[in-house]
Amino acid sequence: MTFDRRHPAAPVEGRPATASDARIERLPGLREHLFALVLAVLLPAIAFGGAAAWEALRRQEALAEDRLRDTAHALAAAVDRQIDGHVGALRTLAVSPYADPPTDPARFLVHARAAAEVFGSWIVLYRRDGSQIVNTRLAPDAPLPGPGGAPGPGGGGVAITRAFDTGRPVVSDIAVGRVSGQPTAFVFVPVMRGGQAHAVIGMPLVPADLAETLRGQAAQGRGAVALTDSRGVFAARSRETEQVVGRPRPPRTDGPLGESGVLRGRSLSDDAPIRTAYHALSTAPGWHVWVNEPEASFVAAQRGPLLALAGGAALALLTGIAGGTLVTRRLLRPVEALVARAEAVAASAAGPGEAPAVPPARVAEFERLRRAVTGAEAALRRVQRIGRVGGFEVDLRPEAKLLSRRSTEYAELHGIPPSRATDGHEDWVARLHPADRARAKRHFLEAIADGSAQTDYEQEYRIVLPDGEVRWIYARAEIERDADGRALRMVGAHLDVTALKSAEDAMRDSEERLRLALEAARLGAWQVDMADGRVVRTPRSLEIFGFLPEEETAHLRGWHHRVHPDDRDRLTQAFDALESGRERSYQAEFRFLRPDGRWIWVESHGRAARHDPLTGKPTRLIGTTLDITERKAAEERQAVLVHELDHRAKNTLAVVQAALRLTPRHDVEAYARAVEGRVAALSRAHTLLAKGHWRGADLRIVAEEALAPFRAADGTGPAATLHGPPLPLTPTAVQALSMALHELATNAAKHGALSVPQGRLQLTWEISEGMLRICWHEAEGPPVALPPTRQGFGSSLIVATVTRQLGGEVRADWLEGGLHWEARVPVERLVPGHEPAEPLLAADDPPAEAQAAPPA
Repeated sequence: MTFDRRHPAAPVEGRPATASDARIERLPGLREHLFALVLAVLLPAIAFGGAAAWEALRRQEALAEDRLRDTAHALAAAVDRQIDGHVGALRTLAVSPYADPPTDPARFLVHARAAAEVFGSWIVLYRRDGSQIVNTRLAPDAPLPGPGGAPGPGGGGVAITRAFDTGRPVVSDIAVGRVSGQPTAFVFVPVMRGGQAHAVIGMPLVPADLAETLRGQAAQGRGAVALTDSRGVFAARSRETEQVVGRPRPPRTDGPLGESGVLRGRSLSDDAPIRTAYHALSTAPGWHVWVNEPEASFVAAQRGPLLALAGGAALALLTGIAGGTLVTRRLLRPVEALVARAEAVAASAAGPGEAPAVPPARVAEFERLRRAVTGAEAALRRVQRIGRVGGFEVDLRPEAKLLSRRSTEYAELHGIPPSRATDGHEDWVARLHPADRARAKRHFLEAIADGSAQTDYEQEYRIVLPDGEVRWIYARAEIERDADGRALRMVGAHLDVTALKSAEDAMRDSEERLRLALEAARLGAWQVDMADGRVVRTPRSLEIFGFLPEEETAHLRGWHHRVHPDDRDRLTQAFDALESGRERSYQAEFRFLRPDGRWIWVESHGRAARHDPLTGKPTRLIGTTLDITERKAAEERQAVLVHELDHRAKNTLAVVQAALRLTPRHDVEAYARAVEGRVAALSRAHTLLAKGHWRGADLRIVAEEALAPFRAADGTGPAATLHGPPLPLTPTAVQALSMALHELATNAAKHGALSVPQGRLQLTWEISEGMLRICWHEAEGPPVALPPTRQGFGSSLIVATVTRQLGGEVRADWLEGGLHWEARVPVERLVPGHEPAEPLLAADDPPAEAQAAPPA
């Protein structure tokens, strides 16, 4: 419950009173400020007058204190004179030529009695141990006190010893005398003979005599005069001497006393405040004279000027307040109307047309304020409507049962009627999305729990509108609590963040797609903050470079020394152009030395993501990193392969050219078949090499491919068997042996074992002592009448393949059952690592017609 300042006793219904409300109630209102303005005008003048009066009073008071201090000084001088008189009389006795006190006490007694009568006192002669030799107060035959002095710390024994030791007069403190039984101080003078103290003469300072001196010298006044010894014990007082002598002065906290000064304290008799001046005695160290004056005397002297000043100030203030009251009535009405409307708007208790109207003001500044307030209110509601922000206030007191008040914008946001200004907690819970209901409700109740120190509240959740639409709400509020931590009120706002959530979902999807693309492409990403050169890299980027996150790659230039020297300047120039703003992006390929010692190829793309609007230079760079080591290796292999293909193509063309030139041409059809078969053999060899990516092929596969065209698919033709260990061949060896086996098979298909169904062919190979031995053995073929008398193109091709290109040797035997052909080739010429450069046949070999023809 809060209160209206216009009517402090009348509560404003609708929300609980809080500590802030109580503070507002204690704040001064406009009326008080106007009165303060009047006072601000009047008080300086009053202050100046008061300062002048105060300065006069202060001077008057200082003069009074000076008079008090002078009185103390005069009294101290009077006491000093009295003590000096005692000292002079005692010194006269001590140096009298008519008596020697230590040795002639009787004669000394006569002189001492005469001196004592002058002072109306008595004189005592002491030994060092404090025992008395002469005492004029006692009868001549009376016993004298023995060793020691008056009891107590102020006793004469201490002073007597000091007089013997120093050889100078000494004034003792107040102590109870052993003979008189009264508090008394003594003046002691040593009797010096030959520079040594033989005895000490003492005369009392009678408190009554001292009091008489104080009364005789004190100025007329209401105060009293006192005398204290070095221990602060009263030795005399102008009034009531008997009651105070021997009592200690009340303790003070002013610190050590100086020679003179003025102190404030309390009277011993009636505890009334007094002001005391003091002055130290010159004849008795530590003794002080005190002159008291009641504080009321000083106050009485100042009362008259102060009353005159107060009367004038009061008259001026009353006049100013009367004028301020008239002005206040004119100013408060529009201000109170503005306050009422502002409170209604702030409390969200009224819609745009329901807040109390503010009439035009008759003061220009307040009229501008009225228009500004109403304009700001309209602008605020417009911003809330556009931004979909709704205010709310929840009464958290137990008796309120979490009743809430909602603004019009809140109602629109939640899809409830605008006229429904209040809402219950369960109404809010019912609008929560089922998936968020338990979480949001629990978070709210935990935030407002009594005893919790939480004052800030925020959370996000979904609500379901009456038409089924789902909206995301961001709620933020402040919780007001009392001194015991009990929650009183929650004031906050709801913001529709549905669009933001949709954008966040879209952004997450985009980021996920980007992450998937980076992972699929095996790309690493990075970004650089140009302000401090710090680099943030993705795990893939660090993996490419071979670094851990905490290592040197955290700084922009921390890894440039690992770039290959041949690539470093080029990469630095590209990056500097991007960093300086001359280029918007860069692309570079460079070699990088990983911490594990392995060189890799890296392709880097980068561009400026943000720029300084003043300098145009980039403030943030982003980019990607790709490990292209395998691609570079593939490019190198491809270059080698292209070179190899070029070499093979030239070699193949040379073979084809030689086949065309050297094949016998007397029979056109035979010529065409021979050329076609040899080109097909070359094609099969190329196909076999292409399947193996031009890395070669195994000898068995080469043999099977060479014999495949000559073997019947249904297995009814001649039989051919192959046997031998695995042996990988180089591309050159594949091509050479393919052509050789093709020629042997062609000859066997025309004239040998492959030309009849019952023919048998056995192809075997073995490796021994670094040589490959290949045996081609035909059986059960047509009978061979005679070995061939001349060598045809096929025979020349076989010989050229084995001997010229592979560095081997051949031998052919024509047996009755068929041809037995054998070749021996060094293994090192067949396996990878040795590539002969010569073609199978040269184009300028002798033509086939000049060579021996194959057998019929």
